[in-house]
Amino acid sequence: MERVAVAGGDAPFRLRRAVGLAAIVASAVAGEYGAGINFVAVQSLGVYPEVHDLVPLAMFVTGLLLITKVHLFARFSAVMPRAGSAYVWIVRSLNLPAGFIASFLWWISVTAAMGFIAFAFTTFLGQALSGFGLPAAAVTAPFGRLVIGLAAIWAIYALHASGVAHYGRFVVALLGLIVLTALVIAVYGFTATPDRFAALVAARTGLHLVPPASTQPASFAAFVSVCSLFVFAYGGVSAAPALGGEAKEASRIMPRGIVLGWLVALVLYTLVAAALFHAAPWWVVVGLIHSKQTGFATAPGLVGVLAPHWLAALLNLAVAVIVGKTLGPQLLTTSRIVFAWGQDRVLPACFASTSARGAPVAALLLTSVLASLFLVQTVFVGWALGVVIRSVSLLIVWLFVALGALNLSRNPRFAQQNWARGLIGDKGVIAASLASIVITLALIYAVAVLPKTPLLFQPLFQTLVASVVAVLLLVRAHRAAAARGENLHLALLEPPLE
Repeated sequence: MERVAVAGGDAPFRLRRAVGLAAIVASAVAGEYGAGINFVAVQSLGVYPEVHDLVPLAMFVTGLLLITKVHLFARFSAVMPRAGSAYVWIVRSLNLPAGFIASFLWWISVTAAMGFIAFAFTTFLGQALSGFGLPAAAVTAPFGRLVIGLAAIWAIYALHASGVAHYGRFVVALLGLIVLTALVIAVYGFTATPDRFAALVAARTGLHLVPPASTQPASFAAFVSVCSLFVFAYGGVSAAPALGGEAKEASRIMPRGIVLGWLVALVLYTLVAAALFHAAPWWVVVGLIHSKQTGFATAPGLVGVLAPHWLAALLNLAVAVIVGKTLGPQLLTTSRIVFAWGQDRVLPACFASTSARGAPVAALLLTSVLASLFLVQTVFVGWALGVVIRSVSLLIVWLFVALGALNLSRNPRFAQQNWARGLIGDKGVIAASLASIVITLALIYAVAVLPKTPLLFQPLFQTLVASVVAVLLLVRAHRAAAARGENLHLALLEPPLE
């Protein structure tokens, strides 16, 4: 069995290159197609009602803005396809503190999101059971949410522990379900009229929703803020490169997979959002949210009003599976970040070890345990610390990748780095980096503070708390390295071993 060297010792096995282009594309789409489009797209009007009917446009514009990020991630994946992706790129092109703090914010937010997704899975599963006339109270009770949520997290852990090839087949199969579900939503959304939808909602709920007598034009500030919220819906663009250490012919197919994954996500997200708001105008959605009828203010809820009962029940079940499957790409992303930290000895080297199946079991185990704790918090306390900073963390990672790409061309020390030569002086990379810096700073400013939200749940506050934790962990890592007679900064000039 082949061995891989890491700083301070050798791991007994290595990651296996066992997935192809289809798995990369599917991972990019499956990474966020779930609660993001089926729940948050509609619920964004609860936070920013001034955006009015521009939610589908915000979804489309957000996807277009990410083209600069897609270009940067594709180019870095071509020259340095590695597990840990953006963390590895930022550390090698900028510095260790920037790379670790940015990746820690991303890691903690995605891990917290796993706990929330496991919780949300039980909500959608309960709706699916109700649609089939089965009792759902046990599923949505606190104990039921905990047991089923934990079962989902640890089933995904077992999938990953069995090897990345099984994960690849899993996400490719789920991509087919995603496309089919999106097409069903689109057909019913675009063939329904707002009047018919409002009448059907009135029959179901007793609510008689009518357009406002007068409205102000949609707010540009609210539009930008909604775009910032939707950044996480395209989080799969950041997740796909995590397969860089396990893709066949990674330097060739990773860039293609990232671009294709982004294109598929852009089309599906825009299609579904446009269909939903074609059937349910913004004032109907706002009325449902204010009337506490949030069950109808979701993609399956909206379509469930229009579709035959049997199809609505099947759609609810499909959406439950789609939401739950998000745990797969999320665990992939988080575990590979931990694996990369272990390779760089920022965490103990045991996290860089892999099993006989090529799975980073210690990294998988750490993230799964923490995700389980976040699930417990979500069930018994409420919104988990870390979920709110999801969009901010993705923007910070994107910002630092752009800064690192610019640093490659400005810092003479990279002229001697073989891996950097393909990026140095690249006009497309420089242009994408400059545009990315402007876009990310504008979006961070728009979403850093949420209106009418307590301090504890403000993205800016949670980002600061997580950053302090990251700094403390980095200080510990430097002290441990010094005790071993190592210098972490010197050890991280070259790419990690594959």
